[in-house]
Amino acid sequence: MRTRVALFTAMILVALPVGSWAGEVETVEAIDNAAGMLDEAFEKQDAAAIKALTTPDHLAVTTYYQEPRTLDQQIVSLPDLKYDQTNLTEPSVTMLGPDAAMRRFTAKLDGSYQGKPLTGPVYVTQIMVMRDGKWLEKFYQLTALTP
Repeated sequence: MRTRVALFTAMILVALPVGSWAGEVETVEAIDNAAGMLDEAFEKQDAAAIKALTTPDHLAVTTYYQEPRTLDQQIVSLPDLKYDQTNLTEPSVTMLGPDAAMRRFTAKLDGSYQGKPLTGPVYVTQIMVMRDGKWLEKFYQLTALTP
């Protein structure tokens, strides 16, 4: 049995393209950069930048929206959202395919939405997709964690 496992592992390693790990590091960096630009766009409430960094069918699910929100709904509600986000962990990126990835991390929010406080630790999950040579956010979910 161990021989079969070793043989199977060797076959997988031989089948991997040379340099795939280096390419993945560059891809993760590009995803992190795109997500960082999107965070800045939300902080500045820059609707044009947000649209440029998300897919048209983008969906966000958060504790403060209280329901899934489309991109247009998020843009309309930008004046109601005031927050600072401090990442508590380094983002982790898992490639879901050549043009899709899941990025996740924990953070602390301080601020408000529609005058209601946003505080405490959260878990953030983003689905990023490659479109026309750019990484864009397609899905965003923020889950409140017990403090």
